[in-house]
Amino acid sequence: MNAPTSIVTNLIHELRSYTQQDVQMQWHGLSEALGGSLSAAMEHGEQWDVMPLNERRHIAWAQGQVVFLYQRFTIPHTLNGYPLEGLTLRLVTAWWAEDAQLYLNGELLQAGDLFDFFTRLCLSEAVIPGQSFDVVLRLESPKHDAGALVRSQLIYEAPNHPISPEPGFVADELQVLQYYLQTLAPEKLAAVETIITHEWSTSNGDLHPRLALLRQHLLPYGDWVKQRHIHCVGHAHLDLAWLWPVADTWQAAERTFESVLALQQEFPELTYTHSSPALFAWLEVHRPGLFHKIQQQVQAGTWSIDAGL
Repeated sequence: MNAPTSIVTNLIHELRSYTQQDVQMQWHGLSEALGGSLSAAMEHGEQWDVMPLNERRHIAWAQGQVVFLYQRFTIPHTLNGYPLEGLTLRLVTAWWAEDAQLYLNGELLQAGDLFDFFTRLCLSEAVIPGQSFDVVLRLESPKHDAGALVRSQLIYEAPNHPISPEPGFVADELQVLQYYLQTLAPEKLAAVETIITHEWSTSNGDLHPRLALLRQHLLPYGDWVKQRHIHCVGHAHLDLAWLWPVADTWQAAERTFESVLALQQEFPELTYTHSSPALFAWLEVHRPGLFHKIQQQVQAGTWSIDAGL
């Protein structure tokens, strides 16, 4: 496989800089053993030490411990010159934690665990420059392993912009196109570089008309990509008994399946699959209401029963 071309890669990085911020290096933290708590974070979080990153850019702490992380996000007028007012703001996080609780301005917004470990929290549907958001993460490391906040990022989105999507969305489109070209047709990369050089590097002015024009010139490649069909099916890996009591497995399964059902309410096109009949047998006896809801999704064709281990 060819290495990523510098012209395409550089444009991807440029576009993401307008609407995406890595905030991993800015968390203030304190362990529960040293006085960390939700109330302490809300009152004194900015006075806590900034948490260091390890070589993998993770915030890590010892196994079997609870850490509180605090960060205040204040909305600027622009990000690298791109106006932010009215955009939707999401906090994207991923963790390795046995229990995770995410608070916005002191209110619990979402919870997770080792299996439900990724989230895109909506901090605001339409941001106003100058407004602030206080975010606290309560993370409990597993009893068998160190814990970690793997990544954290702010993403501004403009889903209904009349001219073109926001720059970060176009960056994602370019990354997909780049991957397809590198893998299936590397001889086409030079032509894409030429388009980018001519339509982007030599132009200036408002960002969205430039994005719209660039996307228009790259549209034929979209038709080429769409010759292939990718079918994505949701899945949650769940060990029935690994380094925890079996009773914990039932709780993790219940939380996982409830999360899937909630996601399918929000995204009806989501199809999910699970491959452990023992979990469904337990639900049928101990959580019949939840089992019935899953049966309804199976009958609707959005919950697939696969494998048989």
